[in-house]
Amino acid sequence: MLFWVIAAILTLGASLAVLLPLAASAKGASSSGEHDLEVYRDQLSELDRDAARGLIQPAEAAEARAEIARRILRLDNAGTAGGANAGRAPATARLVATVAVLAVPLVSWGLYVKLGSPDLPSQPLSERLAKNPADSSVDELVARAEAHLAANPTDGRGWDVLAPVYLRMQRFSDAADAYRNAIRLDGDSAVRQAGLGEAIAGAAGGIVSALS
Repeated sequence: MLFWVIAAILTLGASLAVLLPLAASAKGASSSGEHDLEVYRDQLSELDRDAARGLIQPAEAAEARAEIARRILRLDNAGTAGGANAGRAPATARLVATVAVLAVPLVSWGLYVKLGSPDLPSQPLSERLAKNPADSSVDELVARAEAHLAANPTDGRGWDVLAPVYLRMQRFSDAADAYRNAIRLDGDSAVRQAGLGEAIAGAAGGIVSALS
């Protein structure tokens, strides 16, 4: 039950992430023209006040009124030309929003029911590491060895066992560190030196240099 509650919350969040930008875009587009028109009206009012106080010559005031009127006319023409598109935009936005709201939960939940396993019990790492080694995967065995060595870093035998496993997994840097720890703790040997050399070469992409 808890899983489905969390899934519903996540689905709602994903739907809102789609809907909110659409709503903000539509609101911004509708308010832009109104704002410009209000600015032009304020300019006309200020122009009338300046003319009444004699701060501007009648000819200049008439010219300024004509220019503001032309701007208002262009704004009105643009609004008229885009009226059809503006009328269709909200309907299109609502259609997209509706499809998104329906598609997100239906597709995601449908895929999960088909491919997922909501009733599968959880498998914490601690429980997986406590399993019988014969029933564990390679990754689980490596994780178990790493946990042991994290608690017992002076276990040279553990590093010696883990190093060739890292090497086979192509975790070359980890293999080189493991071989160095094994040599430091349990002494040098031809096998360990050979493994360390292979790990260093693998980490360098197969290039062996004098500095390696």
